[in-house]
Amino acid sequence: MFYNPSVTLRSSVLTLLLAFTPGVQAASDDIEREFDVAANGTLSIESDSGSIEVRTWEQNSVRVLVRNPRGFEVEIIQRGNDVSVVADSRGRFFGIGRSSIGFTVDVPIQYNVSLDTGGGKITVEDISGEVEVDTSGGGIDIGIVTGGDVKADTSGGSIVIRGATGDVDADTSGGNITIGNVVGQVIADTSGGRIKIGDVQGDIEADTSGGSIEVGESTGRVHLDTSGGSIRAGWAMGSIEADTSGGNIHLAGSDTRVKADTSGGNIEIDAANGPVIADTSGGNITVRNATASVHADTSGGRIEVDITTTTGSVNGNIDLDTAGGDIILRVPSNFQASIHATLDVSRRSRGDYRIYTDFPLTIQEDNGDIIGRGDINGGGDSVSLETNNSDIYIESVSY
Repeated sequence: MFYNPSVTLRSSVLTLLLAFTPGVQAASDDIEREFDVAANGTLSIESDSGSIEVRTWEQNSVRVLVRNPRGFEVEIIQRGNDVSVVADSRGRFFGIGRSSIGFTVDVPIQYNVSLDTGGGKITVEDISGEVEVDTSGGGIDIGIVTGGDVKADTSGGSIVIRGATGDVDADTSGGNITIGNVVGQVIADTSGGRIKIGDVQGDIEADTSGGSIEVGESTGRVHLDTSGGSIRAGWAMGSIEADTSGGNIHLAGSDTRVKADTSGGNIEIDAANGPVIADTSGGNITVRNATASVHADTSGGRIEVDITTTTGSVNGNIDLDTAGGDIILRVPSNFQASIHATLDVSRRSRGDYRIYTDFPLTIQEDNGDIIGRGDINGGGDSVSLETNNSDIYIESVSY
């Protein structure tokens, strides 16, 4: 994938010699080879099993150590500045499953790596280049990668990527994912584990079937989804969407749009310069420092919203609806809106529920329910508030 077509006569001769050298088969002795290379070549390892460790050093060479290759046919080939290692069991030896083959490779700091093992841990130190690693069963630990993208895939283990200046794609079928700061976009997917990501200068997409998600700030769009866990995210310049089937959501907010949905937990949004949509089947909703439209809906909890626009309008609607909890709406004193507030009171309720307002509204009872209507500051944005057996507060605030 990273093949360098500029091959010198010396490296061509070496390639021919190695290509026609039979694969090295060893009963138990380790295999060690060293090759002179230039920067920006590629180390490629393909093995049916075994752990892989890649270290970096100041040498313009690649040193390969294959430990305990019993039962494997091992082929090590240099092509130009690239070094390829292939370890093939192919059932040549009885009892191959008991082998503990492993690879330790030293490469220049500026080098690309492509690693694939059928079962074992993969470790890569800080490196400058493209990094692509795949294991069918083991953890992945990658240092800070500069000058290239990172792709990490394991069928069973945790993934750690300490940082990258390119794009990052991490996928595991069963384990946690931890990613540091990234100058690029991030895609993280696990079928069963926690996801934690630092600050990202690009889009973020994180998905887990069972675990919490925590991400830092982003200059792009953010999409977070978990089937069972809490979600926490820093400020996003692009839109942010968070969805969990069972947990709390806490978002710093977005410059454009916020959407938060949980089937069982609280939602807290610190700020939003664009529309907000918040929905929970069982919890409180808190939205602070909103300057655009807000839609909040909960089947059982309190809703608290602070509108801080300085223009007197959100250029949209405010719609707050809860099946059982207080509604508290704070708006600037110069806010222009047409308000319709409904407080449904059940016949068996013994509470003394009311609509409290700092603005002149017409409040009346209708079949036991309490309804408040009116235009404030001449009317404007539509504001709809509805709750059951609870209180409604509409407060005027000076910012």
